[in-house]
Amino acid sequence: VVLAFVAQELLSTITVGMPFLAFFAAVMFSGWRGGWGPGLVATGLSLVTVDYYFLTPIHTWKVRTGSLIALGLFLALSLFVTLLNARLRRANMERASLLESERAARAAAEYERTRLRELFMHAPAHLVIFRGPDHVFELSNPLNSAMLGNPDLMGKPAREVGPKEEAERISRLLDRIYATGEPFQGKEMPLHLKQPDGSVREYFFDITYTPTHDTQGKVDGIAGFGFDVTGHVRARARAEQLARELSHNEEHLRLLAGASSFLATSLDYEATLHNVVRLVVPTLADWCIVDMAMEDGTFMRMEVAHARTESQAHAEQLRTPVPEGQCYPSMGAGTLLLKGQPFFVEDVTDVDLKQLTDEPQRMELLQAMKLRSLAMVPLVARERTLGIISFATSHASGRSYLKADLPILQEMANRAALSMENARLYREAREAVRLRDEFLSIASHELKTPLTPLNLKLQSLRREMDRTPGPVSRAMVENYLEVGSRQLKKLAELVNDLLDVSRIASGHMSLEPAQVDLAELVRDVVAAYEGPAARTGSPLRLEGVDTVTTGWWDRPRLEQVVVNLVDNAIKYGQGRPIDIRVEAKDGRATLTVRDQGIGIAAESLPRLFGRFERAVSERHYGGLGLGLYITRTLVEAMGGTVRVESQLGQGALFTVDLPLRAELPGVVPAPS
Repeated sequence: VVLAFVAQELLSTITVGMPFLAFFAAVMFSGWRGGWGPGLVATGLSLVTVDYYFLTPIHTWKVRTGSLIALGLFLALSLFVTLLNARLRRANMERASLLESERAARAAAEYERTRLRELFMHAPAHLVIFRGPDHVFELSNPLNSAMLGNPDLMGKPAREVGPKEEAERISRLLDRIYATGEPFQGKEMPLHLKQPDGSVREYFFDITYTPTHDTQGKVDGIAGFGFDVTGHVRARARAEQLARELSHNEEHLRLLAGASSFLATSLDYEATLHNVVRLVVPTLADWCIVDMAMEDGTFMRMEVAHARTESQAHAEQLRTPVPEGQCYPSMGAGTLLLKGQPFFVEDVTDVDLKQLTDEPQRMELLQAMKLRSLAMVPLVARERTLGIISFATSHASGRSYLKADLPILQEMANRAALSMENARLYREAREAVRLRDEFLSIASHELKTPLTPLNLKLQSLRREMDRTPGPVSRAMVENYLEVGSRQLKKLAELVNDLLDVSRIASGHMSLEPAQVDLAELVRDVVAAYEGPAARTGSPLRLEGVDTVTTGWWDRPRLEQVVVNLVDNAIKYGQGRPIDIRVEAKDGRATLTVRDQGIGIAAESLPRLFGRFERAVSERHYGGLGLGLYITRTLVEAMGGTVRVESQLGQGALFTVDLPLRAELPGVVPAPS
């Protein structure tokens, strides 16, 4: 107002008749600057100042009518302008306040955005934001980028990130969410992601995809949140696997315990084999086959068991023998089995089957069985291979073996082998007891046989001496002495045979090699046995004994061999001629003794050279059943062989083959 007064004074010559101009400006300024209050004050001061200094009469408070109207108009305009300025000022203040609030809100929002981004970037979860229908990466926290193996994902479509098949699968899922606007939650979703070394690894995630919307409510992107639960899933899978294995092992242990208890009660060999396969099928296998090792190195199929009735035809074919060399153990699988190692195949193929046989029909049979897994385990007991037990599963049952199942199969095989070995030993023990009892019976009879006539002759001699006074005639004494000498010789031979068996068993029968003429030795033996042979009506005919046949042998033991064969021929010759032949060829000497007597049954030939073995009844023919056993042992100790050829009713031919010079052991080896 003061400034308006000064301006009005200075411009009085110019503003004649307009005393309110400068003051109106002062009111406007005050109202704009200060608002309603300062505007009213400026209006009042302006009215007083104009009335006193610029309206006539000046310097007086008297107001003329015309001036009063002017003052009224000034007041009205001033009030109106002040009102407008006050409202404008308030509006400006409100606008400034709003701008300040907006700036504060923007700052707060930016802070929260930055803070949220930091949280996203350091969150222990996988976070991602896709924009647009192509699902372009707008945000991916470091954990997610590292998982995808690409730190620079911004601006890339989801289809271009990760393995192709996995990227396509995720993109199809995002397309569906983008199109429908419906969120998606996945529990333990599998994702196959490429590793830095180029390999692909399977992960598991709990994933949530939520669509984001623009201001019009349209879907403009997708936010994804994922938690890596791979460790949890694998730990659970491992726990479930361990639980299954525990249950599996418990079942196997129960089976083994039952098998041990069951097998321990069986001492019959065939029953044990039958029990083994019935225990295994169907609890442990769909097929179980037992092949036992024979003494000649071949294998005989003893048992075949199967779980499915429709497999009966295949089982019958499996029981049919195949030619030697066209199945294991001569094939590839047999190489492992003969070494005591199992042959295991988790997923059977034709290549694996070819290791079992190359016989076309047997190969077709194995293919028709549709085997899935196969385990062939040697039956070993006390370091002796008894045979092979085969376990197999089929595709029809859906079962299969893992490498971890092999120990339980081997343990079952070991227990079965031990049970079979115990049954075999029990059978052999019973047979040994039977042979012992039979031998004792025969031995007692044979030992009494020479004593009985000797005792009778002595009693006769006593009666003759009692009946005849004076000296007994020389002829009578010589007759008695001949009979006694002959019986004592037979008794000595029996005792010597027993002693020889004892020496052989203990490894104490010694050999003393020297130069021996086999032809001469045979002539001496024949000369000694001509009398007994003549008494039985079996004359001894020699061939080839005129030629010197010298070798490096133990003479007493070789003589014992010849004596046993000649005595054997005389005993069973049935009063027919006996042919004895000696020949030497290619550094070896051959002795043959042929009789034309009762002969030997074919089933008795394999065991004829065994201890206490006899091909005929002891009631009709005497002897301990030791002569041929001793013969075989002595011949083999001198590096030779002995064999027999015979048929019932057509006599027997014994052949001894000896090297002319061999390194003889100091003693006859004890039998194993």
